[in-house]
Amino acid sequence: MDRNFNVNHPLLFLLAGIAVLVVAIQSVVFLRKAWKRALQLGYTKERLKRIALSSAVFSIAPAIAVGIGVITLAGSLGLPLPWLRLSVVGAIMYELTAAQTAATALGTTLASTLSATEFSTIAWTMTVGITTGMILIPAFCEKTVNGITKIGMKDRKWGDHFVNALFFALIATFVGNGVADVRTSSAGVVSALVLVISALIMAVCGILRNRLGWKWLNDYAVPICMVLSMLAAIPLSSAIV
Repeated sequence: MDRNFNVNHPLLFLLAGIAVLVVAIQSVVFLRKAWKRALQLGYTKERLKRIALSSAVFSIAPAIAVGIGVITLAGSLGLPLPWLRLSVVGAIMYELTAAQTAATALGTTLASTLSATEFSTIAWTMTVGITTGMILIPAFCEKTVNGITKIGMKDRKWGDHFVNALFFALIATFVGNGVADVRTSSAGVVSALVLVISALIMAVCGILRNRLGWKWLNDYAVPICMVLSMLAAIPLSSAIV
């Protein structure tokens, strides 16, 4: 069975396509309902068209990031699974981390050719892991947000520090996973260098945004950073790995 397994098997494309199609249909249905409701509330068609066009333009940046994520994961997991995951639910940071964690637990890497068992285990890990958010957010998110809001109301500065600490803890987790093996492997060195390059690119985007007033960089800084960092990783990998 494993010998004939293919991460890009037509059946996987079919199953993923069905799920993506269902979500796309839901989006169209809710868009039509929202359009009709807006007309009932007194919005003109011209205003709705401007809103729709503006939303479409600002959706390009997240779409670029999603596309890059699919390409990143497709090399090891094939195209159907990343296409499904990033089109329906999930984000590249979570999906890649979950996949790498599962692969490590199986004693393999994403760079290896995966067997059917390894592929299904990784897919289940990614799927089960993301469902915890769907359960925890409705159950605890409101209370957590209210608690943070109360802290901010009592002391605005302390509330800002608390939120920033949570954010940096999240970033530190992903950074740590990326450069944990910097002392033991050349791949870790490449990861660390790409991290530095990525940070510099983001800093440049911030400077251009503030000095030149390029507000559009608020939406496109992340895709630009991802693309340029991936391009930088190519010569670094050739020179170091």
